[in-house]
Amino acid sequence: MTTTNFSLIQAGLSIEGNIVADHGLSCFGLVGGDLLSTQGLVHVGAEGLIRGTVQGEHVLVDGTVEGDVVARVSLHINGRVKGRIAYGGTIRLGPNAALEGTISRVAGISYDAPGAPADAVEASSTT
Repeated sequence: MTTTNFSLIQAGLSIEGNIVADHGLSCFGLVGGDLLSTQGLVHVGAEGLIRGTVQGEHVLVDGTVEGDVVARVSLHINGRVKGRIAYGGTIRLGPNAALEGTISRVAGISYDAPGAPADAVEASSTT
């Protein structure tokens, strides 16, 4: 039997710096830095605010991201994104989606180590 790890950043919690995980993340607080996951879902909750890059296998944005978003498999936006968006599989925009930036579909996006996610988005805009 395998267990699935999932980390929660609750409302009222503020973190300054990058967060990197090898499992799913859900953020309802404020992160002043990048939110990166090598596998699983990265969820920005309705009250969540990320001022940095959000990167994950599956990304769900219900809150606000002021930075780039990179989804390797699926991306669902029902919140606000102000930055470049790159996705490798599918994208779905909900009725409350508000986008300010560019959207690029890039086949075969891979996980980029911390400090490199912007390069993945930059490369996507050239294809």
